[in-house]
Formats: sequence, C-alpha cells, structure tokens
Amino acid sequence: MFQARVHCSISRANPVLSLSCKGVATLAIAAVALAGELQGQAAVDPNVAPRAAALERAGERPMAIGLLGRYLATAPDDGRAWFQLGRFYLLDARDWHLQGHRGDPDGLLYLDFAATAFDQAVRLLVDSGTVFRGLAELERSVLFLEDSGWSASARARATAEAPPMPSFILELGANLLSSCPVGGVLLVGSDLEALSVWYDNGDLRSRGILALRPARYATDSLYRRRMAEAMETDPQLPIRNALAGVAARRPLCLSPTADSAAAPALPWAPSRLARVSRPVQPGPEALSLTELLAATRQGGSVWVGEVRGVYDNAAYYNRLLCSSLLAVFGDTPPAACRP
Repeated sequence: MFQARVHCSISRANPVLSLSCKGVATLAIAAVALAGELQGQAAVDPNVAPRAAALERAGERPMAIGLLGRYLATAPDDGRAWFQLGRFYLLDARDWHLQGHRGDPDGLLYLDFAATAFDQAVRLLVDSGTVFRGLAELERSVLFLEDSGWSASARARATAEAPPMPSFILELGANLLSSCPVGGVLLVGSDLEALSVWYDNGDLRSRGILALRPARYATDSLYRRRMAEAMETDPQLPIRNALAGVAARRPLCLSPTADSAAAPALPWAPSRLARVSRPVQPGPEALSLTELLAATRQGGSVWVGEVRGVYDNAAYYNRLLCSSLLAVFGDTPPAACRP
C-alpha cells in the first residue's frame, strides 16, 4: 500500500500538484482508514509509533513505513502513528532532493502522502501535527521555487493550502523579518525559523527580503541555482564566497539559529533578533512578544519551548533583548540574561 511506486511529476508550465496525483495520495491513505472500518478497529497500541521511530533511526525507514501502514489499517485513530508516517514521508521528500531530484515516487508525491497523514494527526489532536503539516507545505513551496524561481514562488504563497499556524509562531516570523533591513538576505537555520518566516510571506514580499537556507544551498543543486539567480550571484561559488559578493549589494542577516560557518567574515552587528552585515536604523515595528507570553501562560504546546529557544539564542548576540525577554520568561530568563 504505502510503498506503491506511482509516478507523478511537476508540469513545467504549471508546477502545481495535479488532481490525479492528489487522488493517488488521498486514496492510498484513505484506504487505510477504510480497511480499519472493514476489519473492525483495533485498540490503539502506544508502542507502535515509538517502535517505528526506532526503526527509522536505525536506517530502516521503509520497514517503519510498512509497520505503520499495516497497523493503521486496523487502528486508524492513532494520531501519533499518523504523525510518524507523515514525518517519514517528509524525510523521503527531502532525501529525494539530496539524491539529485531523481526517483519514483517523486518529491511532490511524497509530500502529498505526508500532508494527508499529517491531516489525520491534526484531526486526532496531535500537538505537532499542525506545525509539520505546515512544513509539508513549506517543502512544496521549495519545489515551486526550484521549478519557477523565487518571484513566482513568493507570489504563490498566498494560494498555498497551508493550515492555520499557532499565533506565537507567526509572531516569531514577524519579529525575524522586522529584524532584517528592507532588501536583505535572511539566512535562517532551523525548520521552525524557516516555517515562521514563510508563513509571514506578505511581509517577506513587501520588504523585499530573501529567506535563504544555507544547508539546502550547499546540498541541493536546483535550490542553489534558483537562489543564486535571485541573489544575482554565481551558483558555482561556495556559499561564503557567494554571500561575500552579495553583501556588497544588499544587507545580509543571520537568524538566531543560522549556521555562522556559512556567513562571510564581516563586521556583524545585532539588530533585534538578527545579526546584520551593515549598521541599520531599527524600523518602526516594535518587537512583539504578546502571543508568546499568552502561550507560555496557557502551556500545553511543546512548540512554546522551541520558539523560546530561538529568542534565547538571539539574546546571546544582543543583550538589549534581555529587558523584553525578562518580562516574558520571569524566573527563568535566557542564560545570556542571567547575572
């Protein structure tokens, strides 16, 4: 079922998932739930999802997918199992890029399987389901970028089938973008940073900011070509050399979790959550922590801690943030803000 080889490709004229491809993924996943109804639902086994995760860590992802497929056919209400299945397909989609964009199924179909599995996890109230569902759409946007270029992919964000994201993650994206000058290149590190910035795409476009994943630039030839095109640099250059040339024309910004090894040797200065390659005057936007404060008080989501980690990292480079962060974190301030 889940390892069936189905070919589905991006149209060069319209790089959007075709209805036939969507149907294949939806039917394949739906067949699991249907099989569960026909066979009678078994009790949820809390050990299956961790067992599948252990198999994946041991390099046995196909075996883990097979395990989950068979299990979900009889226990379709196990949200954690659906989540792991979606995560594995998301990893398959990323591996497809690393393997030179070759292989069948292709990356787009893997993402459709992932998105459908994450939809089930969201339905069953798995905490990380919504965030990873958003990551699947972020990965889909990378395929659009590689096919049609940065400008087209930025315009397409408005029509993406992205689920609503927690407000404190959207707030993080807005804060990251407001930390980078207009026209800058923002180097982002973690998936969380990339997702939060992508979701705030309206600001991304209006400020003319280019969000760059250095690790992907180094390993994905199509991504590198398109991003080099957007930055007007030579894709054959190593990333540090390429960015050194770009810095002469537009500001560079390092997010709190960006890999400094990819950054050229420049006099970096703090600017709110980022470090910038040239002195800038802060914009009119205020750094907002309202949504994070509310989510911290409510508790319940593991992503509050992940978002807090981004602010903690930012404080290492900009101690001026400490006064704002102390008001949110109270008795547990970032390590950089402690006496």
